[in-house]
Amino acid sequence: MMNKLHTLIVDDEAELRRSVISILKSTMPEIDFTIDEASTGKEALEKVKQQQWDLVLMDVKMPEMNGIEALTAIKEHDPRTFVVLMTAHSNLHDAVVAIKEGAYDYVEKPVNPQQLTEIVRKSQEARDLVSSLALSNPVFDDDIESEFVGGSSKMKEVFNLIYRLCKVDTTVLVRGENGTGKELVAKAIHFNSPRKSGSFVAINCGAIPESLMESELFGHEKGAFTGAVERKIGKFQMANNGTLFLDEIGELRPDMQVKLLRVLQERKFTPVGGTREVKTTTRIIAATNRNLEKMMEEGTFREDLFYRLNVMPIFLPPLRERIDDIEALTQNFIKKFSKQHGRTINAVTDEVLTLLKAYRWPGNIRELENVIERAFIVENSHQITVDSLPESLKLAPKESPDKTASVGYSGPLDFDAFKEEMEKEFIMSALKANNGRINQTVAQANIPKNTLLRKIRKYGINVKDFTTEE
Repeated sequence: MMNKLHTLIVDDEAELRRSVISILKSTMPEIDFTIDEASTGKEALEKVKQQQWDLVLMDVKMPEMNGIEALTAIKEHDPRTFVVLMTAHSNLHDAVVAIKEGAYDYVEKPVNPQQLTEIVRKSQEARDLVSSLALSNPVFDDDIESEFVGGSSKMKEVFNLIYRLCKVDTTVLVRGENGTGKELVAKAIHFNSPRKSGSFVAINCGAIPESLMESELFGHEKGAFTGAVERKIGKFQMANNGTLFLDEIGELRPDMQVKLLRVLQERKFTPVGGTREVKTTTRIIAATNRNLEKMMEEGTFREDLFYRLNVMPIFLPPLRERIDDIEALTQNFIKKFSKQHGRTINAVTDEVLTLLKAYRWPGNIRELENVIERAFIVENSHQITVDSLPESLKLAPKESPDKTASVGYSGPLDFDAFKEEMEKEFIMSALKANNGRINQTVAQANIPKNTLLRKIRKYGINVKDFTTEE
């Protein structure tokens, strides 16, 4: 199946527009282009407001509204639109400024076919990353006003989130259970930002032995310790001018937390066994599945490091809280593996969908993806049947409605209604026990702050009702 690309070519020279169209269609036969043209930035903006575009290739110098002004207006209207600027060599400064304002990239005039093709392909890879991220349903900020959005509006909101994060260089903290897509968030931010030409370097802080962590992050000099037979470059240097993804940041021991904090504050570090300081321009994106608030209460995670990391927090909800999204996620993986494995499987049976929705998904989206890929390997028909599902999923225990009697539940015999009522009661009890203090409730009840605030909003709980005068 050919990829479709709705493309708008914007330039006040008709000959250049025709040249770009010819290049796209002749050099990228694997893409089904739907192309329209505009001669001014103002005309381009009008067309963008009338319908959605995947890609806008636009000149910088144009009458009425220049490319940078049009770029700003287009991204504000629909952040899903990727904009690539075309500019003369003498105007490269404008193009660099535009990238900081949200343009994906720029191509010099006269347009080089190979350069244009490469940029268009990379823009589509970056777009696919964000589209995949939308399926993880990220929530921006740990503010109580954060909420989930659905359908096409969710996609637009996620692109807007990435657009906002790409325009700044601040640290991002991604929170969520294993398998919810935390590294995908980091990659989507990196490959849609001005840092995309730099390296994306990932390190799992929980998988590196404590004795080697400092060397892994900052590097070491030859002879710095037993076994250091040659100089080693650390992850911070490898990711210079790029992005360093620190997964499982909650696993860092206290002395390494101090050293990481210093790097974040001073933007420099010293390799193990070295005497010279190395400057770093690396952007940090950290992630964790741990309850950092509780760890701060226990003294195992530094409060100053938490606030340094938590500048731009993103929360990824577990799949068990997003049952309605399972069908869309499944279809997405079916499309992915149909292409990857060359199969014609295009659906799941109703019985399979029922089982998928009833399962608890401790491994979240990653586990669902693995289940669908396994089904592609063992399935013989054109749709996924129960026979191709793993036994662990088919035999997963189901909650019995009879259990409701043991806790005094008197609502309908519906598991979702029962679960929500019990959840609401638990949160109200936790708030009452902690005098309505959010951070204290987070630590004592072992519930992530993002989750607590979201549930408070969901159930319409007034925190002030649990606050008593002292």
